[in-house]
Amino acid sequence: MDSILHGLNNAQLAAVTSPADVVQILAPPGSGKTKTLTARVAYLIRHYNYKPWNILCLTFTIKSSREMEERLAKLIGNGMEAKLVLGTFHSVCRRYLVSYGHLIRLRKGFGIADSSDSLSIIKRILNRLRFTLDPKAAQSRISSCKSTGVSVAKLSDEASKNKKADQQEFAQVFEAYEDQLDRGNLLDYDDLLLRCCDLLRQHPLCVSNVEAVLIDEFQDTNLVQFDLMRLFAAQRKRVTTVGDPDQSIYGWRSAEIKNLARMQTQYPETLVIHLQDNYRSSGAILLAAQELIQQDESRPSKSLLPTHCPGTLPVLRRLPSSDAEALWIVTEISRLVGMTGRMLSHPDIAILLRSAALSRQIESAMGRAGIPYRMVGGQRFFDRVEIKILLDYLRVVSQPTNNDAVARVVNIPARGVGATTTKALLEEAETKKVTLWSLILDAIRGNVKTSTKISKPAEKGLGAFVDIILSAKQKLKDPLDPLSPQSLLQFVIKRLNFQDYIKRSYENDSEGRWANVEELISQAGEYLIPSSSSVAESEAENSTSLPIIEGIAQVESDAGEEMLSMFLANVALATELQKDDGSEHGQGQSQVTISTIHAAKGLEWPVVFVPAAYEGSIPHSRAEDTDEERRLLYVAMTRAQALLYMSCPTRNSRGEESTLSQFLDPKTLGHYLINVGPHINTGFVSDVARILKRNCPSESKILEESLKLESREDDLWSLDGQETPEQLKSRWDNKTNNTTPHGYQQMNQRSATGPLVGGYATNRGIVNITTISGSPITVGSATTMDNASSFSIHQLGGFTSATNQMQKDHHSRENDTRTMAARGPQAIEGAQKPASRKRNRQDDAQSSLTKLWGPKRRSTETDTPMETSVRTHPTSLDSRHPPISVKPSNSVLSSSYTTASVGSGSPVRLPTNTVTLPRAPLAGIPENLAKHRLQRSITPRPRPPAMESTESDRPYAFLSSSPPFSETANQGQAVAAGPRSHEINEKTEATESLKENVLPQNDMRPAVTAHTTSLAHLQATTTSRKTLGVRRSMNGWNAKRSGQGFSVPRRKEW
Repeated sequence: MDSILHGLNNAQLAAVTSPADVVQILAPPGSGKTKTLTARVAYLIRHYNYKPWNILCLTFTIKSSREMEERLAKLIGNGMEAKLVLGTFHSVCRRYLVSYGHLIRLRKGFGIADSSDSLSIIKRILNRLRFTLDPKAAQSRISSCKSTGVSVAKLSDEASKNKKADQQEFAQVFEAYEDQLDRGNLLDYDDLLLRCCDLLRQHPLCVSNVEAVLIDEFQDTNLVQFDLMRLFAAQRKRVTTVGDPDQSIYGWRSAEIKNLARMQTQYPETLVIHLQDNYRSSGAILLAAQELIQQDESRPSKSLLPTHCPGTLPVLRRLPSSDAEALWIVTEISRLVGMTGRMLSHPDIAILLRSAALSRQIESAMGRAGIPYRMVGGQRFFDRVEIKILLDYLRVVSQPTNNDAVARVVNIPARGVGATTTKALLEEAETKKVTLWSLILDAIRGNVKTSTKISKPAEKGLGAFVDIILSAKQKLKDPLDPLSPQSLLQFVIKRLNFQDYIKRSYENDSEGRWANVEELISQAGEYLIPSSSSVAESEAENSTSLPIIEGIAQVESDAGEEMLSMFLANVALATELQKDDGSEHGQGQSQVTISTIHAAKGLEWPVVFVPAAYEGSIPHSRAEDTDEERRLLYVAMTRAQALLYMSCPTRNSRGEESTLSQFLDPKTLGHYLINVGPHINTGFVSDVARILKRNCPSESKILEESLKLESREDDLWSLDGQETPEQLKSRWDNKTNNTTPHGYQQMNQRSATGPLVGGYATNRGIVNITTISGSPITVGSATTMDNASSFSIHQLGGFTSATNQMQKDHHSRENDTRTMAARGPQAIEGAQKPASRKRNRQDDAQSSLTKLWGPKRRSTETDTPMETSVRTHPTSLDSRHPPISVKPSNSVLSSSYTTASVGSGSPVRLPTNTVTLPRAPLAGIPENLAKHRLQRSITPRPRPPAMESTESDRPYAFLSSSPPFSETANQGQAVAAGPRSHEINEKTEATESLKENVLPQNDMRPAVTAHTTSLAHLQATTTSRKTLGVRRSMNGWNAKRSGQGFSVPRRKEW
């Protein structure tokens, strides 16, 4: 088979090899969409002989672009992946504008205004115009207008017609903003797309070479990006898109989920292929997620099939408050890490939030517990102060018209140019409609006299600033030896004496900040000036170059200026797109991830927590599209590979009562969720290991880590979420004040006594869990003695459990040791001599339980701690999964592992479903029982009192709950029964005879136990068949020979 097609399933194979020109691939979460799209690109190059430089691959994140490039390098090799036009929409559009922007009168060397630059411009405009609009809201409205194709002229016309004050104010701000960008030769992120659309509409020859266009995450495209797709593919109309309507979550950024249907209308011959197999999540998680998303009846119907085992049902936990919710998350993280023997670690866990403001309680709880974490979308590398200073200097060198960059660094390091002087110069420049750089340059050279008063120290400082920028520009444009971005950066650092500046300004953190500077220098080293030895070599090294098209000219620029411009543009684009792909420089390697759901899209973790699942959070109180909020929760759920936790506090962070999210209604999702954290045993661990393709930890490792936990079960909060703060404090105080280490004795007592709050029981290996809908789920297995509490055991004799017998033996040994120690050494020596006594059958009858289960005697004073074995049995949630056959392994690990084959697959090494856990230390014996010893002889079974053989006192024991028959009816039945009734009466007489001759005669009744036979019964059994109890005939139940009705057996008084 072709290496490109290796490992593809049937649906992926059909998508990759399809000869159709237009293919739309619907790819649910975890279905291998990146693999499919990459294989499609490689297949077009190898089998259709497409040229790599004629293929456009458009993504939404830098991470996706890099991943595709790495995979293509393995599939096609020979550096062919570097010749692809591969990148995000914004980066590819910038490449076309750099090469062909002059055709639409775009000035050479334009810069990119990032989000902070745009916000600064808007703030200055609002201050100058004295408008009360919110700057961030105005920035969002401007971006929305551009994404939907609303121009300044169109908005101004609409504002003049409706005459609304706020609309007219916004139109003025929009117009002033565009004018400011034009004077600074800047384009914001939306302008990159809009101006590229203008270029391709007016000059379609620029993309006449494009043979195929492939787009990832198509459901997140807006109207402008849809137009770009049509314009890029205008020549040959060959398009492949990958998307999922269920994951369209960027409507607030003008994403159009209708673009999927719009594409089928634009290209009627579109071939739609569904990818159904999920390679990420467990079956239980997928079932719950599928049930959630199917609440949206307008979505296209499509299935999602798991490829992993069912795993554990997702958890929906109710907590009393948001603080309790944070504590629950922390304790559950610790429990997962410990009870899996650290097979799961902190980097495997993510906490996904609807909004970043919900992280306060969680961050506080994590800090108090000492759990390391990182915030995705926190301070990014390029936003750090020392990095922004150097980047702004490079921006001024590359593009002095950037007023904001000039204003930020004109007095760094301090040159005597105060903030008041800088602000006045900036306002004067905007009033005169010139750039701040040109105003400062003319003022220093004496060409103009500024209205702003400049002091002598400030004038000297401005002169030093101008000298640094001009000397750097001169070196950058040197035709013989232009400086690369790395060399230019080192030149600026030296001129600024930047290391000393950091030491003076940040004494406590100077080393860390200088390390960041060194990292920036290293990154700049990736941008090298192409060699001029040959055109081919130059084009190969310069990945931003576009193929030369006959009949249309490209802009030629200086090598140094072009590389610096590309470096700064990539930094600006990375700064914006880091918000979406969650990538951060220098992220911790052993930290829990805290992220918003939007930033987590495209990522995955073994364990995912989704807190605050209540109305007002998700769906958000300000959300306009409820269906998109549902898709957002769907995205969060499908980030989880093995375990999914959702939680809802009864009261939110503001102390207000909250209501469970409408998306998690128990009526629809109740059967797919449980209301408490899962019971962790070897079956649980093996399922997680199988899903994650990891090795199971050893039993000793699990035991070692579990002993460090405060609780092994999710039992610190009530399941209804109604616990008051006082009850919660009392519960935690009792837990903390426990005398045994880690609260172990209390946990063991809770486990031994059985049911906990909400029906969550841990009774010697069997766990009863209730789903949200109330359906019970039994995990594990029970033995006869697990139900010993339901037996009728006489206080003077009868059967006892092995556990109780072991405890009595332990108490007896401790008493013997104390008694002999009190008597002296001679007593101890005498006790060590073997005592000879005659054995009899009674000794072996009952004491065999002690000999079989009890610990052996040791000559030392300390005994080995007793152990108990907990067995569990995994259950299947889906009949589609093949059965698992397990056989013991012949390896050295056969005592801990078995070999299993799943379906027709290869054998998988799994652990046995047995975990050995230590029993809690036994409590001390009361003083009044200190001299009691366990007797080796067993008390004989008590004999019942002699019963009279009168007809009226011999009722049968029966199990029926039917009402007693009347005497008349019974007589009629006896007559109708005929011979059959006579047979029953004969066997009844035989039973009465057995009672009189076999049962021991004394004043005690036998204990009722789970055992139906005894030694006395077996010895007295004759060869003839005896009937115990009553028999049922076609004529109903006959109680006794006289034909009288049934009466409930009464216990005799004695």
